[in-house]
Amino acid sequence: MKYTILVIMMLFSFSTFSSELLSPKEKQTISSGALVKRVIWKKGFVWPQVLVYVLLKHTPAQNMSAFSHFDTHKTFIPDMLESRIVKKISPEQMHVYFEMKIPWPINKSTYTTNNVITQEADGSHKLTWNLVKADMLKSTEGHMKFIPYEGKTLLEYDTFIVPNSSFAGMFKNRVETDVENSVKKIVSHLNQIQL
Repeated sequence: MKYTILVIMMLFSFSTFSSELLSPKEKQTISSGALVKRVIWKKGFVWPQVLVYVLLKHTPAQNMSAFSHFDTHKTFIPDMLESRIVKKISPEQMHVYFEMKIPWPINKSTYTTNNVITQEADGSHKLTWNLVKADMLKSTEGHMKFIPYEGKTLLEYDTFIVPNSSFAGMFKNRVETDVENSVKKIVSHLNQIQL
């Protein structure tokens, strides 16, 4: 009996969380085809955490399958010069090397992230990343989650980058725009995949 009550409570808390993921106004924005962006400034950090929600055409599994071809990222993500798997730990975990073009006074930046792909009980597919090494970052962490949503897929893109450069403050007002532009390019790419 205790087990049954615990399961019911867990299901209720999960459904409550899922339904409150977006506010009514945000749901309306998403349904219109626009994206929802949340910018979270944390005390003591130069750059904000950026969270973006937008609808995608294909299923969570199809979107994850297309996005997890890391070597293609340089073909659609703005300013991406190189992207490739450098270490495969398992089919669901790999280290990926990225090289990005960045504005003056620095030419480019390189970093490697640990990437883990998981599938959740509700049918969501999630890619989580964190920093392995970098030339100009203290840390980068975040995730892309493809969530079943009203017959489509809701993309939740969450990123928080901590730069390691004295020039970082010059670009703090660009971060949210750059993330939004990258997400738009990702959405365009995923919506065009041929099944």
